[in-house]
Amino acid sequence: MRIVSALFALALGSMSTESVRAEDSLAYGNEALRAWVERSAVETPYLLVDRAANTVRLMQGGALLRTCPLRDVALPDFPAVRDTLVARVRRYRTLVPLASIKSGPFDWEDRLVHEAPDDGALYFSSGMMLTADRGWQSEKGMSALVDTLDFRALYGACPEGTVLVYLPADWQRE
Repeated sequence: MRIVSALFALALGSMSTESVRAEDSLAYGNEALRAWVERSAVETPYLLVDRAANTVRLMQGGALLRTCPLRDVALPDFPAVRDTLVARVRRYRTLVPLASIKSGPFDWEDRLVHEAPDDGALYFSSGMMLTADRGWQSEKGMSALVDTLDFRALYGACPEGTVLVYLPADWQRE
């Protein structure tokens, strides 16, 4: 009899956990949609990560400027709804010994000619890296990979302080 009651309690506990998770998912989705609507009312560029469509969208107000398909994503189920671009990062030295050294931070002429490096990254306040180079990915870190041409466009269009909004994978469900 104790086994039956224990199994019944366990089944009820797992059902309540699933319902709490569903409620959390719904609340997260609502907050994400609210953040998107708030950003669309402001005429500044922002990024929208749509996990359902597996894309990053460059937006300004309500206008879609560019859609960039994601090649690889390492994000938690519920990242912070809003994120802020902290730095546009460049690699100055390679990790390969005896390789030629790339331009440094004081090479102004090179920075004007090569504004968006292929191996750069956009670093956000949550620690998420948006890049085209797998060298920025780590097993425990948050990252999203896009194609090189898309990364160059995003790197050039997003100044520090650009807001990023995450939409969950199930944001379009009824």
